[in-house]
This record gives sequence, structure tokens and C-alpha cells, in this order.
Amino acid sequence: MQTLNRLSPKTSKRLGVILFVVSCLTLVAALTLPFVTLPLAGTARAGLITGIAVLGELAFAASVALLGKEYVNKIKAYVVVPVAPFRSFFLGAGVVVWAVATLLLRFVGQYLLVPGNTPLTIAAFVGVAIGMVLLMNILYRTRHVRESEKLLAATLFALPGMLFDAGTLFFFTDVFPNMPASAVRPEADSLFAAWLFCGYSFIILSGLITIRKPNRPA
Repeated sequence: MQTLNRLSPKTSKRLGVILFVVSCLTLVAALTLPFVTLPLAGTARAGLITGIAVLGELAFAASVALLGKEYVNKIKAYVVVPVAPFRSFFLGAGVVVWAVATLLLRFVGQYLLVPGNTPLTIAAFVGVAIGMVLLMNILYRTRHVRESEKLLAATLFALPGMLFDAGTLFFFTDVFPNMPASAVRPEADSLFAAWLFCGYSFIILSGLITIRKPNRPA
């Protein structure tokens, strides 16, 4: 911090702008690299992308420190973030549920999603649909979310998992070696992707659809 204070305002501004541009470029790189052919194994590529993303976050934090509140407020003026008392809770809950579900699938997913086993597949899809709706309604009641705010809460809950699962799907065989796509199970990754989309769809639907109790006649 003392080193930053020694910089002249002009130098701080230039360096801050450079770091901000670097942070934007690293974000683009992290989103692009999965689709670029590199002489790296899946695990090494995932590590590279993670490292670039972390570098971008550090560059952004440093740029904010150098540019100061004035420029941060200018950036905020272009970004509108919904303000809600439950925002952090649903984002955090989404991360926790995604992590727990991913770990469970890592160890028992091969028994849950089995290509060719139609009854089990139907049960898995129905189960995730009902489970997500029940879970979301419990969370809505726990945080006293109003009907008009449920869609925002559902979106906040689903967003982390959707972002993370973009990576798990791309590196499917590395993340889930217990569910490899092979000659015996050629549709394993496709089935997993469809199951994920089903779950996320019902999370969003839980925020869109309101079930009201019918009014009883007096």
C-alpha cells in the first residue's frame, strides 16, 4: 500500500487503466481457451484457465485500488446490480449446493445416470425436478422472499452452478471419470448435460410459478 501511495496520480491512473484492461483480456481468454486446441491435457488446461481467471481477478482488484473511488463509481454507473437482502444468501447457497451435488455425482453418478436404463433415467429427471422445486420453496420461506422477488432469488441461486457446470461439462471425463463416455456408455455426457438443464430449468420455474391456495367459500 505504501508503494502505491508513492506513485504520482498520473502514474496511478495509467497503471490502473492498464490493469483494468488486462483483467478484461484475461476474462476473454478464460472464456475462449476451452474452445482452442492446445497441446495440454484436460487437467493442465483446466489449471491454466483457472490461473488466468485468478490473475484477472487480482488485476481487477489492483486496478480498483489504483484508480480510486471516482473511477469505481464511474464503472458502477454502467452496471446495474439488483439490490436484495437475500442476494448473498442465495448466491452462497447455490455454490454450496453445486459443490455438494458435484461431489456426490463424482462418487455415485454412475449409478444414477445410466444411458439405456429408461426407468432410472425418468426417475432421475423427475427426482431432480421435484427436489429443486422443494428446495427452493424451503429457501424462499426461510428467507421470507416475497412473490415478486422469487425469480431474482432463483436466478441468483442457479447462476453459480450454471457457470461452474459449463466447465464440468467441457472437462466431463476429467471431472467425472466414474461416468466416462465409452462404447458402452456413449451418451453419458449428453445425459448428464440434459439432467443438469432439467434441474436448472425447474429452479427458475420455481421463481416464475406461484401456487396459490383456492379461496374457501365463507
